[in-house]
This record gives sequence, C-alpha cells and structure tokens, in this order.
Amino acid sequence: MVWKVLGGIWFVIALAIAGVWIAHGTQILTKDKVQVVSKRINPDFGIEEEIVEWKPQFRLGLDYGIPAIILCAGVGFVCTRIGARSKI
Repeated sequence: MVWKVLGGIWFVIALAIAGVWIAHGTQILTKDKVQVVSKRINPDFGIEEEIVEWKPQFRLGLDYGIPAIILCAGVGFVCTRIGARSKI
C-alpha cells in the first residue's frame, strides 16, 4: 500500500513539472533572463526611445523538463510495480 501511494506521489510530481513547463510558455530551452522593452520620451530631443533590459527570470524548458519528468515517472512506475507485487 505504501509503495502505491509513493508511486502516485511521484506521478503527481511529474505532472506538476509538466504543468510548470506549460505555465512558463512551453519553451524548448530553459531561459534565465527575460527581455523587457520599455518606451520613454527623451526630454532633450522629444523623441520616443525604446530601452531594452534583461531581467533575471527562470523559464523552464524541455532540456531540463523532459529528463525530470522521465525520472519522476520512472520512479513512480517502479514504486507502483513494487506495490503491485508485494502482498502487504
């Protein structure tokens, strides 16, 4: 019984990682910075300028997400199989 619960927890963790990947924009590569473009009017010349800044922000990609999902699902599968084979 304990092994089946433990396997279920690992499957939930794998689904949570997939959910985070979807929430972060389904990127292929993991990103650690996000481009932020802001516009302001130059007081000296009166023209509009675009200011590009890179702010640190973590975005999960498939390069880290897929191995983590496979590992968690694999551990969950093994725990579920052990729970199915045990008599207790």
